[in-house]
Amino acid sequence: MLRSKRWLLIANLVIVVVLVATACAPTGITPPPPTDTPAPGEPPPPAEPTPTPLPAWDTAEVKNPGTKVYATFGDAECLDPAWSYEEFGIGVENQVYESPIFYEREKYDAFVPMLATEVPSVENGGVSEDALAYTFHIREGVKFHDGGDLTPEDLAYSLWRFMLQDRDGGPAWILLEPFTGFAAVSQLVEDIGGQEYVDEEDAFDISLVDDETLVAACERVKETVTFDNDEGTVTLHLAEPFGPMLNIMASWVGAAMDMEWVAENGGWDGDCATWQDYYNPFPGEENPICDKMNGTGPYVLEEWVPTEQFSFVRNDDYWRTEPIWEGGPSGIAQIERVVIVESDEWADRLAMVQAGDADTVEVPREFVVQIDPLVKEWYDPAGDADPSVLTIKNEEGTLRLIKGYSTLQSDHIFFTFDITTEGGNPAIGSGELDGNGIPTDFFSDIHVRRAFNYCFDWDTYIGDVLLGEASQAVGPIPEGVLGYNPDQEVYTFDLDKCEEEFMAAWDGAVWENGFKMTLYYNEGNVPRQTANEMLIDTIGALNDKFVIENQGVPWADYIVPAIQGRLPAFQIGWIEDYHHPHNWVQTFMSCFGTFSAWQRIPEEICGPWDEAMADALRLTDPVDQEQAYFELVNEGYEQAIDIFIQQSLGRHYEQLWMSGWYQNPVYTKIHYWYALAKGS
Repeated sequence: MLRSKRWLLIANLVIVVVLVATACAPTGITPPPPTDTPAPGEPPPPAEPTPTPLPAWDTAEVKNPGTKVYATFGDAECLDPAWSYEEFGIGVENQVYESPIFYEREKYDAFVPMLATEVPSVENGGVSEDALAYTFHIREGVKFHDGGDLTPEDLAYSLWRFMLQDRDGGPAWILLEPFTGFAAVSQLVEDIGGQEYVDEEDAFDISLVDDETLVAACERVKETVTFDNDEGTVTLHLAEPFGPMLNIMASWVGAAMDMEWVAENGGWDGDCATWQDYYNPFPGEENPICDKMNGTGPYVLEEWVPTEQFSFVRNDDYWRTEPIWEGGPSGIAQIERVVIVESDEWADRLAMVQAGDADTVEVPREFVVQIDPLVKEWYDPAGDADPSVLTIKNEEGTLRLIKGYSTLQSDHIFFTFDITTEGGNPAIGSGELDGNGIPTDFFSDIHVRRAFNYCFDWDTYIGDVLLGEASQAVGPIPEGVLGYNPDQEVYTFDLDKCEEEFMAAWDGAVWENGFKMTLYYNEGNVPRQTANEMLIDTIGALNDKFVIENQGVPWADYIVPAIQGRLPAFQIGWIEDYHHPHNWVQTFMSCFGTFSAWQRIPEEICGPWDEAMADALRLTDPVDQEQAYFELVNEGYEQAIDIFIQQSLGRHYEQLWMSGWYQNPVYTKIHYWYALAKGS
């Protein structure tokens, strides 16, 4: 059967337009020059410590020496570590805020001390024999950017706040689960109160909870993280042994915030009588910390102009005096200033690189053909500038490319089982299976979900759109994580089976009546736009009564409706919070999972999976653990809960004057700037 190539025409048209635009483009956006002026509230820079000396470059060869410019697309939603749950926000937070421990360079399973003086272990007494208590000894003399002193209470408060804030679609479950045994504050509150607190829509309503229960819930959370300012310690008390606890505390989840500063800026002050006033906030007035930062890290937020630019200045009062890891940096950061320029237009970003105005750049896979001719040093496959795999591609080139490294990043299409219609929902048309819309429970029929899977052409998508630099995902757990099963059965592109499933869907009503709906993607993300187009063309070719429209929207107008369950389906990527299979299956399959909760997967399906996940966490034999996760992944396949699309290989482009980059699969697309240098 011949298939429409409309999606391919769109991709080619985008490339042609960009080529024309680039030829006429200006030399790019020139970032503001480096400055020695401290950010507002930042203490004057002391004479010491100083950066480790580096080999000298002729600064005339280096554009904007002292300033790193990263050209990318997208933006952060919020700068509060207790709210953020997307890679942009977390990426910039990792430059400003710090956790007790951190990853040892490229290793995602080895750690170095950061705000703690050592990594807890059974051997040094930091981890109890029963693995239920972790104690961190907090450094003395560390200051926040506004001059406040870091105390153990600040770290404990930050973890309490991380759990109690628990916004919709947020990360609170990461700590709630190991500390309380629950995945949501609502569960904890209802357990303490002995009843449900739900509104007319059967949703948890905190205003219905009595004061005594609210205080008790807060006190229960505080019991899980205790501190001793005199002894300089913070102790975590787990509900059950939890293997990836150190991984969690090495991430942004463990970021220490200044309790006094948060309160002064309109946030929670740590009082158990008021925490409910800060529960489940949205950015803006409900969360006044979203647009400001005050950490202990090597960089200070200077300015954020949403959708346009970030700028950060070096923290010249940074506390570190010894290398972060063997051979790593110490003292203040090498790079004085970092600017993130946000542009959804690839032509603008390419022009910046060509002019030397951008040191690193985000390159969608469909545009690598335009930037690769600028590459001189080509490392493949590699996770850093490994000379053993170096090829000189263009002697006149100005860029370095590191490519072919494995990532723990995936991108999939998720079906919403019960679509929200409050206030109207144009995505589902009439809301009926009458040829002019779809019912709210359209994707609750497994035949619909299977049909969409069989109608997706993985080989073409991965080969043509991703240039072969990815592999078909076999389920929620990616290659490189325990529980990945290379022999797992997967869906394949099969038009006959796709048609067969559509004919069976809704007792034949789908095929007879047809349907109409809208799929969305975030603007600027051509691969997601193309994935939608491929599905639309293939499905539409089966039956002219099948009408699907494709619409791009800004990120904020994409992610919020996805969280609210207003999108019939959504495509989104995942980077692990911590290196453990539970982080993957919980996110994709739990009733309280980050994405599966957005999907409104019915409890009769996800409830048994939650029990299986809890059982898997208690297993100690790796063979038994692997089998448990094999079975969970197969359940996801049997229920066709998603279109598990791909796990990608990575590419990193930088100017030749940059150095220090390495691949750590746990990082977001925004690298750890403290490890980088410019002009060496």
